[in-house]
Amino acid sequence: MLLNMKNSFISKSEEETKEIAEALAEGLRGDEVILLYGSLASGKTVFVKGLARGMGINESLVSSPTFTIMNIYSGKGLLFHIDLYRVEDKKEIELLGVEDFLGMGIVAVEWGEKAEGLPWSTRIIKVKIKEEENGERKIEIKRLN
Repeated sequence: MLLNMKNSFISKSEEETKEIAEALAEGLRGDEVILLYGSLASGKTVFVKGLARGMGINESLVSSPTFTIMNIYSGKGLLFHIDLYRVEDKKEIELLGVEDFLGMGIVAVEWGEKAEGLPWSTRIIKVKIKEEENGERKIEIKRLN
């Protein structure tokens, strides 16, 4: 699996970002929470498209759930795509009922910093996407447990 070989990548395009995420998805058990970090337009949703592709989900179905908060996609397993951009505090996150989906599929959370510290007793992977001055993306993947 790609993640075992290294945990820091440089992406020069959206396609490369998707390929990194696709490789990650292919090595997952199906019960992980992936916390995505990055500024606006850094590539978080593009990364989720790659996760979807790696799970046998048509990536064109994936869109940012900024206003709906959560989208659910089905392929080889379920992909719960959550966007916390508009969520103000942890109580709102708790009201979303994310705990109900833990263990049922991959939970990908954009704006992962807003979910830090929540008692989600599952396998957590942090993905930090940083836009470099030349337009490339530095993607760091770290498995927490």
